[in-house]
Amino acid sequence: MTNLNDLQQIREFVQIADSGSISAAAKILGMAQPTLSRHLAALEAQVGALLIRRDTHTMSLTEAGRILLGDARELLALADRLGRRLHGERRNLRGHLRIVSVVDVGQWIISRVLSRFRRLHPQVTTELHLINRPTKFVKEGFDCGIMVGGTTDRRLTSRKIAALHRRVVAAPSFLQEHTPPRRPEDLSRLPWLGILQPHFYARDRLDLHRGGRTVKLKFPPVMLLDTVTALREAVIQGAGFSTIPEWMAARDIAAGRLVQLLPDWHIEPVDLHLAHASHEQLSERVRSLLEYLEEEVPREIQKLDLGDR
Repeated sequence: MTNLNDLQQIREFVQIADSGSISAAAKILGMAQPTLSRHLAALEAQVGALLIRRDTHTMSLTEAGRILLGDARELLALADRLGRRLHGERRNLRGHLRIVSVVDVGQWIISRVLSRFRRLHPQVTTELHLINRPTKFVKEGFDCGIMVGGTTDRRLTSRKIAALHRRVVAAPSFLQEHTPPRRPEDLSRLPWLGILQPHFYARDRLDLHRGGRTVKLKFPPVMLLDTVTALREAVIQGAGFSTIPEWMAARDIAAGRLVQLLPDWHIEPVDLHLAHASHEQLSERVRSLLEYLEEEVPREIQKLDLGDR
């Protein structure tokens, strides 16, 4: 479809699907019902398939209609985003934003990204809450959140925006006191330092992968800490071994403060998700922030992983 009217026809089709009837959609769009029906028929002719089954009392999407609806929503979101950029609407954002993030990602990454967002939109004020416990996201009034792993809260919409790679590390002083491990099972005799919060998957267990083999290990932690930054300090002091994010570990290894254990084995990365309330009509400033975080957070992580900062 190349005609300039196509995008409007697609908007009308989405409105029909959302409204549940052509008559209801026509009222919302401010159009005559026969005109909207003709536009729908023209779109169906271009697609070459019936999109909506309709009779006197009911309306339902056909299989082709369901497929087109999903693609149409993505297309309209892209078109709207492009329109905002072309017309400079994003430069006029104003208001307040409340963001919550897991502590270390917030300290190392989100604070930097938010600072750049503020330079683009000086009329927007922000507050960043760093919390490692599970949050009552909607009840606590956050506009968006950056969390490790997905969410089972149906009131939230979340999507993966990055993968956090990790390494198994220990301090050189620690390896002078303990025999370096040669295989995953050797780790079981060494003191393990874990993350206090169990939903971070690093409290008392470690899965190592190489080729098609996976070794699952479980440890009694000798120390539990609430943040990765605190965990890193304890590992550097030689209190035990643990997993550290790539953006921290790479620099410390290069500087000789840490040593990677079992470098031939790897840990599955942890997914980083961006979330917002599902039921809310998002304001322009929230939508803009979500788009900016989705674009900039992976870039910031990559810069840290590569040691570019």
